[in-house]
Amino acid sequence: MKIKKALYVVILFLLIAVTVFAADANTVVYITKTGAKYHRGSCSYLRQSKIETTLGDAINRGYNPCSRCKPPVLDE
Repeated sequence: MKIKKALYVVILFLLIAVTVFAADANTVVYITKTGAKYHRGSCSYLRQSKIETTLGDAINRGYNPCSRCKPPVLDE
């Protein structure tokens, strides 16, 4: 049972690592009306406004990743 649970943890970690650390320019992220960061859709900073865009567009417009929700970054 412990091995099965450990395996699930490793798989979950790998799935999260792939989505956190690498994405393509078409990945959906969110920006706000007044902020300078882009976010995951579940980020608490999106309570006031939530504007859908692509990762490529957000980066081209000068947005940086949010330090709280750690959205994906471009795969280089």
